[in-house]
Amino acid sequence: MTYADENRYPTSAPTGWPESYGHDAPRYDAYGWQAPWDAPYSPYAYETHREDADLAALRSAYRLLRRTSTLTALGSFVVYVVLSCYAPALMGSKVTGELSLGMALGVLQLVVTFAAVFWYGRSARRSVDPLARAVREERAVPAGRHAGTAR
Repeated sequence: MTYADENRYPTSAPTGWPESYGHDAPRYDAYGWQAPWDAPYSPYAYETHREDADLAALRSAYRLLRRTSTLTALGSFVVYVVLSCYAPALMGSKVTGELSLGMALGVLQLVVTFAAVFWYGRSARRSVDPLARAVREERAVPAGRHAGTAR
């Protein structure tokens, strides 16, 4: 039951920008640490540091290496499976003697997989490991079997 003088709807918002949600909540600083939402906004603040640039280069090199080797091995396998499913007459055709094209491509699949793994390891040693070593030395992060243990 409502009365005529009761306001059933909230008043309209004041003109201008409203204050953000939680504006009256207390702020707690952790020993001088400034919360990220209180820091001044700078879109290029993280791109100016050299260590972040080195880390971005490391991520990019590692990402390229993973994608190339994965797509090589997976792509050759997908081609083999698609040919097996949709071209059985082609896969059953004889190459030499009793060796069919399907068997030859199956053996070639093993060769491609091992080549992708070999290439991945070689490229990682040549391009990614020096970048990782430089980032590790720059940040003085201990590495190895007993990293982080007190001596």
